[in-house]
Amino acid sequence: MQNGPLPSAMDNTVATISHVTANFSNNNCVDLCVVGGVTNEEPEHPFTHPVELRGKAGGVVKIEGLFDDGAMVDSICEKVFALAKDTLGELAASKKLLHMADGTIVPSHGQWSGGVTLGGQTVNGSFEVFPSGGGWSLLFGKPLLRAFKAIHDYNDDTLKYLAMVTGQSSQTSA
Repeated sequence: MQNGPLPSAMDNTVATISHVTANFSNNNCVDLCVVGGVTNEEPEHPFTHPVELRGKAGGVVKIEGLFDDGAMVDSICEKVFALAKDTLGELAASKKLLHMADGTIVPSHGQWSGGVTLGGQTVNGSFEVFPSGGGWSLLFGKPLLRAFKAIHDYNDDTLKYLAMVTGQSSQTSA
């Protein structure tokens, strides 16, 4: 015997059954990001390291880079780029729309391309420029990690890489 209406491929009824209990313990709640306060566990820190960007005229700018293997583009905060623009040069036009982790879509203000140096090794890289909201100055994402053939060792928070340009192995720590 069938209970309720027959199922169909076009059925888009929304169920009203809740799978989240109203009573939950704060003991099971874990902060994904620590902004301040005290914790019993050793806090996690983002992996950051100075990165050198080489402008077309030969000037060099050192920027503290946030290394994130989940970032699908390499990026520079628009405020940081504005300070380095005279050394790095003009942006190229970019039509990229960047989908943020919170679901918002932010248009790129432009793209900068040039030499990216890490640990004495240089590869060519491209960065989308957009406002970071103060979260980082330079986002060293998956494209550059791939270009440097980088491996992040999470046990000791070091980055081992073999740049495609030089073929020499190097190691950088946070």
